[in-house]
Amino acid sequence: MKEIKIKHDSQPEEIHDFTKGYLTLPFDEGQFGDFITNLLGLPQTLQKKIQGNFELHLKDLQNFYNLVNQRIEQQNKGKLIQFRTTLYFSDGSSVTLGGITELETYNEIKPITCVAAVLTWDYLILFADKTVPEKQTIELLITISNYEKKANEPSLDYIGDIGEFVLTISHTARSWAYDIEHLFSNQINSLINPVNKLKNFIRINSARISVGVLIVYLIISLAGAISAIKFFNLKQVDYVNEFMNRENIDISQKINFLSTYIANGQSAQYYFKVAIFILISIIISITFLVWVSNLAESKEPSFLVVTRQSKKYRDRICKKLERKWLWFSFSIVISIITSLIANFIFTYLIK
Repeated sequence: MKEIKIKHDSQPEEIHDFTKGYLTLPFDEGQFGDFITNLLGLPQTLQKKIQGNFELHLKDLQNFYNLVNQRIEQQNKGKLIQFRTTLYFSDGSSVTLGGITELETYNEIKPITCVAAVLTWDYLILFADKTVPEKQTIELLITISNYEKKANEPSLDYIGDIGEFVLTISHTARSWAYDIEHLFSNQINSLINPVNKLKNFIRINSARISVGVLIVYLIISLAGAISAIKFFNLKQVDYVNEFMNRENIDISQKINFLSTYIANGQSAQYYFKVAIFILISIIISITFLVWVSNLAESKEPSFLVVTRQSKKYRDRICKKLERKWLWFSFSIVISIITSLIANFIFTYLIK
């Protein structure tokens, strides 16, 4: 690099050598100290969590960038220092994209599912009441729910029971941070799917519904057992009365008949069969309880559809969830039909 001549009023002429390189900042000595303090100091932090079910694509992540960047550049005259996106995948790997261009052109070729994303903005903003720009950082963490981890995949601690947005703003101006938080909240809420009231009610009351199915099954089974016992008792009474009312039978034969009838223990055998039937009914009803409970607790998942594998994963889970809700409806009907059939078979066999 050539020598550059700089002329000062206090000196006739002084030559500085810039071959080693210099950085020029538009601050005086006092402003430069404030700038470094605000750049490296500990700002305040504002955090907000929003949970719900959603389906996000690469275009939605790009819209977050455009939303924030336009807002800050237009109203705060901020300068974007850095924007980066980190995507986390089902195999435990991750990729960091440095800039909006890389995010717009991103195309993952590996067969992996995206399970989380972190968007980070670093800005230098000159507020009206400040003399030097200050660094502001915005971080948006997005995680999905109900990710079905395979046996050979590592544990992913950031996977929760429901989809979640975690917004963290490191700032030096509280009113500005609240404004940005409100901007994000409106955008996020517009992306969250509305709650299905019926499915949500079933999910919340899954335990009560399961117990209700068990009680209904047992009531039907017990009603059938009581009805069978009454039928048996009436049949046995008619049988004994028919023999005892014969005119050609003397008293000794009647006593011998009653002794033989009691010794055969037909009533005891019958009641034992009824007890076995009730025990089997209890076991079956508990099985239905567990089955119905598992189906009723099916949660609506969230998806980050940023890879081809993520799309396949979404399609597979949605079909599986539809089948679960269909089986939930069938399970209640099947439990009632099963109890009725069991009663019919039991009554038929013991006649």
